[in-house]
Formats: sequence, C-alpha cells, structure tokens
Amino acid sequence: MAKEVMTKEEWFEKGKTLFGENMMDWKFVCPGCGNIQSPEEFRQYKEQGATPNSATCECIGRYASGHSWLNTGGKKQPCDYAGYGFLNICPVKVTDGEKETYTFAFFE
Repeated sequence: MAKEVMTKEEWFEKGKTLFGENMMDWKFVCPGCGNIQSPEEFRQYKEQGATPNSATCECIGRYASGHSWLNTGGKKQPCDYAGYGFLNICPVKVTDGEKETYTFAFFE
C-alpha cells in the first residue's frame, strides 16, 4: 500500500524542487532493491521496450541484470521489480482526478 499520496501537480512540483526542470535527471528508488535510477539511464534499453517513464515504476534490472526481486529477497541491485502487476509495493500513489498511478519514491 502506498505510504504517500499526492496529486499529479504535487508530484511534478516535488520532482522539480528536488532535481530541477529536466525530468530526465530526476532520481527514483526501486522499492524492491533500493537501486537509484534516472529516466536518462533507460534510454539505452529502448530496443528492449524501456522508456524514460520506466524509471518511475520499473527497476532497470528488468533490462540490465536479470536479478529477480522475488528470488533474491531484494538484496541484489538492480532487480527486475515492476510496480504494476500482482505485487505492488510502490510507496507513492499519484492521483489525477479519478485516475491513480503508483510510482517509486523520489531519491531524497
């Protein structure tokens, strides 16, 4: 269950406050393994289906390492956790009217 709930506007404002206007430089923490990642890092995995938005809900290990979050207990970085699907441990819920999105926390 999400520990923090914020509106889309509050989420964008927090990101800008922490990291500046360029969203490619924003940093997120995987709740599965603690890996710190930015959207910029996902560009190299475009051919594998990654997008810059992947940084908000997928650990880069899905594309880079193959370490399974379920099999390692979150001890290896990066892992293959994704915030969508059966097990949602994303700590942030972002609301936009009726729409809810779960996301990794910002690195602070």
